[in-house]
Amino acid sequence: MARPPRLQAPGTLHHLIARGNERREVFRDDVDREDYLDRIARYGQRFGLKVFAYCLMPNHVHLAVQQGSRELSAFMHVLQSSYTLRFNQRHARVGHLFQGRYKSFLVDSERYFVALIRYIHNNPVKGGLVSETEVYRWSSDRFFRRGTGPPWLDLDGALALLGPSRSIALRRYRTLMKDGGAEAGDYEAVTVYEASVKGDEEFALRALRQVPLPRRRSRVWTPENVGRSVAACYGLTLEDLAGPARRQALSECRIVAAYLARARLGIPVAAMARLFRREETGLAHGVRSLEERMSRDPDLKKRVDRIANNARLPA
Repeated sequence: MARPPRLQAPGTLHHLIARGNERREVFRDDVDREDYLDRIARYGQRFGLKVFAYCLMPNHVHLAVQQGSRELSAFMHVLQSSYTLRFNQRHARVGHLFQGRYKSFLVDSERYFVALIRYIHNNPVKGGLVSETEVYRWSSDRFFRRGTGPPWLDLDGALALLGPSRSIALRRYRTLMKDGGAEAGDYEAVTVYEASVKGDEEFALRALRQVPLPRRRSRVWTPENVGRSVAACYGLTLEDLAGPARRQALSECRIVAAYLARARLGIPVAAMARLFRREETGLAHGVRSLEERMSRDPDLKKRVDRIANNARLPA
């Protein structure tokens, strides 16, 4: 199966996500976290990119960056490999720390910059680590609130995209983080094209013309598409999954589809719950249970990966 294309050009906005292997922790203490941030600062300068926002979660990382003259893939390779080497030395371990390829979404900065920043900074709240974004130490939220930050964080550039003046941008940011609201928009609900572009169709088509793609029609992965594709692997239909029946095969298919939609495409569990006409809390619990079982059972993980491949979901 073809990998999602890397859409890279100077001046473009990207949302980068690096997850721990088997969703295990990539930071064990604050020394690890400081080391990772130091490497972002060092290699960001070396590769000429601008870092607009970040959030270090226990088992994954979010970055909002603007590409410079050199490729983001080179930056991420040096960042991840050097940190892994140091992490393994420090904690007397061997092997991969991060899960395969990092995810990279080219984002329409004019329409979705605000939504992206809010999404990144809200991760600790959504993950249940804190009740308010401003008390989480390992994101750039507090710098946006203060209007000052470390030299390697391009706060001026970020604030310029948030408002016409610094004071207006700071007020707008605090309001958005407090109230959310329609102005920020739901970043998770933004359509994903070719598993690599987040924006409207016109923006995506312009971006995708710049890279060679397999000879197939561009596919927009919506919750409906994922549901149908995974259901077919079970010999079921989307209508079966949205129906009232609660057979074990149906329940398993819904959980696997919700897991793959989120893990492979960034589609929230809530969207899949609405599609299947199920309660979000129950489906989310099923997804968490599946993740835990996969971390202990390699055969189960291989089975879920085979379903993803058969459904032709992006890696």
